[in-house]
Amino acid sequence: MHLKALYMNGPQRLLLALLCCLWPLHTVAQQTFSLPQYNADRVRYTQNSMVALGSWSVLNIGVGLIVSSNTDGQTKYFHQMNAIWNTANLGIAIAGYIHARKAADSSNNWQQSIDAQNRIEKIYLINGALDLTYIATGLYLRSRGDNTLDAGKADRLHGYGNSIIFQGGFLLLFDVVNYAIHYKHGHQLFSRFNRMDIGAGPGGVSMRYTF
Repeated sequence: MHLKALYMNGPQRLLLALLCCLWPLHTVAQQTFSLPQYNADRVRYTQNSMVALGSWSVLNIGVGLIVSSNTDGQTKYFHQMNAIWNTANLGIAIAGYIHARKAADSSNNWQQSIDAQNRIEKIYLINGALDLTYIATGLYLRSRGDNTLDAGKADRLHGYGNSIIFQGGFLLLFDVVNYAIHYKHGHQLFSRFNRMDIGAGPGGVSMRYTF
């Protein structure tokens, strides 16, 4: 079904341009799509991911501190690095959750919603690339451990290297899953936005929305 094209002249063209940027949400809501709800869902996904990351971090810190205090060799250093690494992760999770809560209080129009969607997808893509560098760093540390004659240093390099590979692997899985979730969610927004057609002709400017 197509809405009949509306032809306008003069100041009405400016109004139409503004309406295209701030498309009234009730029109879309009638078709079982709500922009505020869409944005709320995106924020909720982000909050859930930060809770998951924070829980993982707390678990690793707790286990890491306990095990590293009661073991030696590679095991000690493996859990020691897990605790150190996840201290940073916990800070990121807390900051990310607080930022998401603030975003939940904002009201985004169409363009702001698209920008936010593109931004969250880009973040997970960049993080995924960083995760690969973490894994590569862990492999490098392990190779350094293979080439040292100092047993204590070798244990530390192997333990730290294995920990960074382990944590990098988890973060890679975490970022891939969250990217997939947000990418699928974003399809709802982009499919709706792409149904709005704007045209210009001798009689004025027209706008058409395809349901």
